[in-house]
Amino acid sequence: MRYTKIIICVIFVSISIQCLANEYLNIKHKAKENQEMKLLKSEFEKIIQYHINKGELHQRDEKDVRSFVNYLLNQTEYTSKRLTEVIEKYNYETIKPDEKYNVWPELEFWRGVDDFGSSVALNYDGGVDIIDGEEPVVIDRYDNYAPLSDADRLKASKESKSVKIDLEKYPISLLGYYDNKFNETALFYAWIGYLWQEIEGHKCGIKVKTIQNNSIATYSLNDYLDGDFSAFGESDYGDKPSRISRFFPRKLSLIELYIRALQTGYPFNPFKNYWRYFERGDEFMEIVTYEFSTGVRSGKKANRNLEEISQVIKHENSGAALKHITAFTNQIIFDGWEEKLRPMGMPERMHKNAFDFDIWTGVNWSKEQTNRLPEEQVVKLEQQLGIKLPESFFHYLRLLNGRQYNSYNMFFPIDNLYTIQVKKFFNIEELENKAKVSLTENSNHLWIGELINEKILGLIIDEKSDDYGKVVIAEDGKLEICDYSFERFARYSQSSPKQPEIFAAEENDADFLRKRIKEGWDYNTSYSYQNAVTQAAESNSHEALEVLLEAGARLRHNKHRDMPYAFDERTMEILDKYQKDE
Repeated sequence: MRYTKIIICVIFVSISIQCLANEYLNIKHKAKENQEMKLLKSEFEKIIQYHINKGELHQRDEKDVRSFVNYLLNQTEYTSKRLTEVIEKYNYETIKPDEKYNVWPELEFWRGVDDFGSSVALNYDGGVDIIDGEEPVVIDRYDNYAPLSDADRLKASKESKSVKIDLEKYPISLLGYYDNKFNETALFYAWIGYLWQEIEGHKCGIKVKTIQNNSIATYSLNDYLDGDFSAFGESDYGDKPSRISRFFPRKLSLIELYIRALQTGYPFNPFKNYWRYFERGDEFMEIVTYEFSTGVRSGKKANRNLEEISQVIKHENSGAALKHITAFTNQIIFDGWEEKLRPMGMPERMHKNAFDFDIWTGVNWSKEQTNRLPEEQVVKLEQQLGIKLPESFFHYLRLLNGRQYNSYNMFFPIDNLYTIQVKKFFNIEELENKAKVSLTENSNHLWIGELINEKILGLIIDEKSDDYGKVVIAEDGKLEICDYSFERFARYSQSSPKQPEIFAAEENDADFLRKRIKEGWDYNTSYSYQNAVTQAAESNSHEALEVLLEAGARLRHNKHRDMPYAFDERTMEILDKYQKDE
């Protein structure tokens, strides 16, 4: 009996020690998770603040980005767990080739077109097997989304509008350029890549990628690159391929993963300076591409604003330039360098003539590339006409020669309020023929294109004028000198600009609308299917709405009382007053 008690005591003590040990390990594991979450949050915040400080993320977009980050953070634990479970099932030891074609599968996470919820699949070189019964590795952003009540929908709309944009930093004429400019997809890739590193996903030993449904957009979790640049893009046939090991000798930070994910091949604008910046100890090194060339700057960090470009290489096209950057950046990570967000205040251009032009490089881009002119041909034009073109336009003409195959993003800002829509830019022959006539009448202006409203677009080319290089618009003999130079004009092209009157209606700027009505503005004008009175009503902009209704504007319907989710009581009262007899 005594021995039995002793044995029971020993068992009890052993169990207690084991429980304490487990509790200690759980506490230690939890502390590690909390530390990793703090680091993740810190890296996300650095990325957001970087874009804010660069003037690339206005207040409303910032709110949306923060909401997206919270969506990712809130399921970090879940996704880490699911990724671990998935690679326990599908890995180098368990995969088998397709019996018909003898092709080995890749593990893929399929996400939606408009969302990031991701399901598990095996891809046999195009033969995709979405695996039934597997929970998603990433939960849909709107999974189990409960419809909001009318009151909550109205509240959410008002909260969104309550966030004000700093118009000093983000003029109305540029809002169409900045809206939705932030690359949430790159942030998603960085996040899932970070989690993949943390669970040591490389140990599964096979090719793994994310892919967007109905698309060829992929991201490799083997080397953390867009599918156009990953070394793991080709399928494997025949004998079982070698086991894939960890690609880099160390884990990459979330910031490094984010910057790598930003490198995409389509659409890529070769006429915007694209930089990648690295540090090691007290040294810096960066590589840049512009117009199919690449170059390197390096030296001591203390001198990073002064070092010159070297190692310039001309490539056949932007794809070749980006592949060179991929090889370069991979190698210097192996050599001990760490990629960073590029510090402010450093040179923006690869060289003095590397102007940033916002160009859509999708449809017909191959034709557009054949459009480039030799620099000598543009110089000859200047000599023949006896003029000196503003440098930015000189190179816009040289690179694009009238944009004959590219009708995308044809709205351009002319001042802090307004944009204009260009119908066409003249190519070099058209420009020369028109200039031979127009310069004899007025040598201060060079006409470079047509607007959709039959107005003519030009530049001031009088080098003695303070307005040299500014955009000018002509209509029926009247000239309007715009505030913006051609360089700024061409840098911020857009497809859907924000009209000032629409913005004023949404922001309840009654004074601006009153002023525009006095100037003769037609308050019934529609801009991209929007008109001011509708936007004022839907934004519950009471003072602006009353100004428009007093002037004679009206909604196209009288159903506002049936839409409590859109209009608050004060808006309905105003509409009752003006629309009751309509």
